[in-house]
Amino acid sequence: MTLTGHKSGVNSVAYSPDGRRIGSSDENGTVRIWDARTGEEMPPLRSSNDRGDRVFSVVFAPNGKGLAAGTDRGVICIWNLPAGQGSPRRLGGHSERVHSMAYSPDSALLASASADKSLRLWQAETGRQIAVLNGHTSYVRAVAFSPVGTTLASGSDDETIRIWHVSTAYPGGNPPLGHNGHVYSVCFSPDGFMLASGTANGTIKLWNPQTGIAIATLTDILGSSICVQFSPNSRYLVSASGESSVCLWTLSKNMSDASPIRLAGHTNRVYSTSFSPDGVSIASASEDKTVRIWDAGIGQPVPRPLPVHHNRVCSVALSSDGEFIVSGSTDRSVYILDTRTGEPCLPPLLGHRTIVITVVVSPDGRQIASASEDGTICIWNARTGQLNGSQLQSSPCLHMAMAFSSDSRCLAISDDNVVYIWDVARTRPSDISPLQCSKTVYTISYSPDGRLLAAGDGAGLIHIWNAVTGKLVCQLANDDMVIVSIGFSFDGTRIVSGALWDTISVWNVSIQRKILTIRGGSDGVWSVTLSADGRLICSGSVRGPIRLWDASTGAPLATLYGHTDNLTSVAFTCDRRSIVSSCYEAIRRWDVYAAIRMHAKGDSDPEAALGSATYENGWLLGPSGELLLWVPAEYRSCLQISPCINVTGESLITATIGENGWYCGETWTSCWREDTQIATSSAM
Repeated sequence: MTLTGHKSGVNSVAYSPDGRRIGSSDENGTVRIWDARTGEEMPPLRSSNDRGDRVFSVVFAPNGKGLAAGTDRGVICIWNLPAGQGSPRRLGGHSERVHSMAYSPDSALLASASADKSLRLWQAETGRQIAVLNGHTSYVRAVAFSPVGTTLASGSDDETIRIWHVSTAYPGGNPPLGHNGHVYSVCFSPDGFMLASGTANGTIKLWNPQTGIAIATLTDILGSSICVQFSPNSRYLVSASGESSVCLWTLSKNMSDASPIRLAGHTNRVYSTSFSPDGVSIASASEDKTVRIWDAGIGQPVPRPLPVHHNRVCSVALSSDGEFIVSGSTDRSVYILDTRTGEPCLPPLLGHRTIVITVVVSPDGRQIASASEDGTICIWNARTGQLNGSQLQSSPCLHMAMAFSSDSRCLAISDDNVVYIWDVARTRPSDISPLQCSKTVYTISYSPDGRLLAAGDGAGLIHIWNAVTGKLVCQLANDDMVIVSIGFSFDGTRIVSGALWDTISVWNVSIQRKILTIRGGSDGVWSVTLSADGRLICSGSVRGPIRLWDASTGAPLATLYGHTDNLTSVAFTCDRRSIVSSCYEAIRRWDVYAAIRMHAKGDSDPEAALGSATYENGWLLGPSGELLLWVPAEYRSCLQISPCINVTGESLITATIGENGWYCGETWTSCWREDTQIATSSAM
């Protein structure tokens, strides 16, 4: 289940003691309470009357009589339950934001951790401050009571965990537990035998709280472990990843090779996780403004791995024969996928330490090049997945363009406003580079015959060089617009270019002149490509829609809807029958001819109407804004409507709508079957 209602990022989530309610808080100072079974929302609570303070933590009292929230003003708000209405009781004392709170097991005490480097103990019923606990030398981000309530653990940006005696408000006998990063979260296991801590660098440590000895170290390669919590039976641990996934760890005697099951679905950072009191469900809160409820699956068979990336897809490339797709992601991996099925051909290619921003395939289909945000470039064997030679190093950047030469012997790589040529065959720089451009280079392309090399830059210039000598042939100017994508026609006589936010241009290379201008639509242009026969142009927009154009006249032929986030790349298969596109949430393959046929039918055809529908607040909308179909949040990234052929993403589900699976207009009665008559009648 996905709970939508927050208007900003959700910072914290917690189950009520009976498991019937879920509390969540957001950046706007709103605390929302949900029915954990139905998802129904109760009237929201506000942290203040004038403007909502940002709420960083929300926690239920174990006796179910109170709900506390910590704000960025250093104020703690407490509502009485079950009513929870009206203004909260406000506890003042902290001078900086309250990052974390915890009730004692008997609900008598409330502990708070603050950016003012202190912890405070409060009498929960009266709000009276009992003690101030000083000792940390930086922000205190986490606090937790032991199961019996006699000790308190705190975690801080000073990279330590401290154990305190509640009765004396003084540290215990052991020295602070040292960590190797800012400590974002601490939690005692319900049986009291372990203490877990999560850090900014993705390390989770398990400690013996009595001795202070580290028991095990778990590492989340995707980033920080912002929140950790044990299951009620102490056998599992859930953590919130600094990326966009929830991790479920199985705790065993040998934790050296432990790896988590990833619960993927959020589209932004996950800030908080919480087990239900019965251990059956997990709630997670994210910057994507949603709370998601997961089946913990404890005691069930381990789910099969996710089909591809468990995070955003940044780039895709298609082999020249159209047999496989290569994709790179923010999860630092590269995948080789079967074009027809979307299934991985090999295990993920792992070698990058940061986000993979660009992938390209050599024309002979034997090599793959991938580049990451830190400037590292890997060249892989496309058949075996093995790394060919050592990694190359460029300058760290958010945009890196690459292209293989037509004979697959050279790789052109952009580094700010310079293009370097790497001789792949001889594993050394080419003699003709570097090649200078005016501003940052966003796109590179070789002509199919290998004679020309073109690069588009931030000054609106397309630089064309002789690929053999490195001599500048010409420059094509596009009115100071940022050139984000270029591609040669199959015969090398034309170049198609895409300028950010605005236009698609077709250039005649021999006369060095623009011969066609197409307005790319209000959604902006991010990627363009020509079909192999030069008859079709495909453009991908910044906000999702893909458009097909007649390359001779510029006439629009079809608009493809389905991606719900920023589109990163588009490519034709060699027979031009399909288009492969990537967006942050999925990789899609489209039937070109079906798209053109549906466009010609117009909105009078129900399937065409759904195929051309746009998303808004979970609805598929018709051309006049009419509501066609509601899609639950968890299905929006995996919904497959013709002309989309298949969807490959982090979800194991594909929701399809097509002529064989739905009924509309006067044919809706075809849904009726004789064997369902009794059930349908009784339900009505």
